[in-house]
Amino acid sequence: MLPAHDVGIYMPNVLFPQALLFDPIVPLLCVIIMSMDYWTNAFLKFAKTIQPGWSATVWASVLLSLLKLIGPRRRVAADNIALVFPEKSPTEKKKILTESYKSMVWTCLEMLAWQRDPALVDKWTVEVEGKQYIDDAFAKGRGIIAVSAHLGNWEHTAAWIGRNCRGVGIARHSDSLWQKKIIQALRTSTGLRILGKEEPMTKAIAVLRRNDTLGLLSDQHGGREGIKVPFFGQETSTVQGAAVFAYLTGAPIIPIQSYRLEPFHFKIILAPPIKYVKSADRKSTIRDITILVNRELEKMIRRAPGQWLWQHRRFREIIKG
Repeated sequence: MLPAHDVGIYMPNVLFPQALLFDPIVPLLCVIIMSMDYWTNAFLKFAKTIQPGWSATVWASVLLSLLKLIGPRRRVAADNIALVFPEKSPTEKKKILTESYKSMVWTCLEMLAWQRDPALVDKWTVEVEGKQYIDDAFAKGRGIIAVSAHLGNWEHTAAWIGRNCRGVGIARHSDSLWQKKIIQALRTSTGLRILGKEEPMTKAIAVLRRNDTLGLLSDQHGGREGIKVPFFGQETSTVQGAAVFAYLTGAPIIPIQSYRLEPFHFKIILAPPIKYVKSADRKSTIRDITILVNRELEKMIRRAPGQWLWQHRRFREIIKG
């Protein structure tokens, strides 16, 4: 424990300067912090009780029933499916929507289940297709930009990269301190390192300079910072991180996805590095690369549309409300 003088007094997760000791809010903050630690540890203990078999099946049934009852963003998901697959019948579209909610539930349960033994991430990976692309890229020494989507079990994709490819994932931290703490603990248990989106770009570039893997989920709406390029035929804002890092470092962009064959059984598919022509026009090159990334993401999603997270407002320029 640190001494209670010039530097302050050490409390769990917080260093309080001495001047704040007389503030009545400090005891309250201490209680909140210790409570967060308690509930975080309790949640992680609960996670380790989940195993393939009847317990996971029961939890999946309960959670899926709740999702069907609440229907979070059901309208958003249905509109997205209709926009992307206008040729499909109402029955086919409904099937994709139902499968999407199921995939969401299993993604959660599978991530909780491997907390008791991170080696399960590899044990449950029954096949890896295209691993030679990773090996070849590492041999060239420029690191790897692994692009993926909220598809299949995207947390398994990240965990596999963390365990097998010296992975560092870029993630947006939750605004809730407790959620942030929980999610961080669940993700880093497998060896994955996390960089917050708000952190300097130089940290991400340093990952590639070390010949490690930088993991990016590139399928969500890019917001004001994104660029408008086609995605499933629609001009919509797209994140350009993968293209920017590739342009700056020369690191190859390798699409990767973990598909669920059945609960707790995955197939990792890696595609060849995305080929592009780098010109002196940075803006134009980044746009071209981003278009190519979107095409790869489209291929991923078409391979298993029921495993994509359709509930995100990906096409907000086209679908209002």
